[in-house]
Amino acid sequence: MRPILTLLLFLSLATHLAAQTDSIAAGDAAWARRADGHQGARATPKPVDEAIAAYERAVKEQPERLEGTWKLLRALHFKGDFTTNSNDAKQKAFARGKEVAEAGIDRLAKRTAGSRQKLDAMSPVQAAKAVAGVPEAKPLFLWAAVHWGLWGDVFGRLAAARQGVGDRVKTYSEILIALDERYEDAGGHRILGRLHTLAPKVPFVTGWVDRGKAVSELRRAVELGPDNLDNHVFLTEALFEYQPGKAAEAREILRRVLARQPAPELAVEQARSLADARALLAKHPG
Repeated sequence: MRPILTLLLFLSLATHLAAQTDSIAAGDAAWARRADGHQGARATPKPVDEAIAAYERAVKEQPERLEGTWKLLRALHFKGDFTTNSNDAKQKAFARGKEVAEAGIDRLAKRTAGSRQKLDAMSPVQAAKAVAGVPEAKPLFLWAAVHWGLWGDVFGRLAAARQGVGDRVKTYSEILIALDERYEDAGGHRILGRLHTLAPKVPFVTGWVDRGKAVSELRRAVELGPDNLDNHVFLTEALFEYQPGKAAEAREILRRVLARQPAPELAVEQARSLADARALLAKHPG
């Protein structure tokens, strides 16, 4: 009987893995269509809704496989940022993203550091060393930082302060930088620079906010990820706000950005970047 039981268990596991792989493949196919029918930086929700549904199935079917988790986070971000102007819809997307992100990091922590408490007690460099052997760690920390930051934007500063949003975004972006500072066009530097640009400096809460670091982190992002339009646009916003003596440099950066054409695979995302660049140049004409 034992060989038969072993075979049945193997077949059951293989079927389970195949189903989860099929869900991720279905999500990937829908994700690739996310720009279908878009008008500039506004996408239609149907393709990304299909991607979200497929990735949700993947996470439910096999939560320990973190590929479904980070891809679900990426799709939820797109839904909240590029398919709606409704604050309620954004809150729903980013609240789900925050929930998924924390569950994913909990699983990652148990697999690597032994517990979430142990991971949280580590410095960003130590945490990066602990999780470095898991390929999904980089996209997981990237999208977790994004969702926490956007959750704070749509729920307001008071809720963000109560939830410790700034500290979360700072820690996750610093872990990502320690893992791979070049990942996703210097995503860790981009997020950290944006955080230091936008976060209010509140004594005993976000006293670590440093406007000079906003500029230096975003300059590093541009250096490592020159093809990412947001790196340039976010840098110019920090320069206009905190180093107005460099406004001429910022305007020149924006003119160079506006000379570019959106990459077909990033049609929606880069349409937003170009619109933001035009708005900044109009606001600071010189």
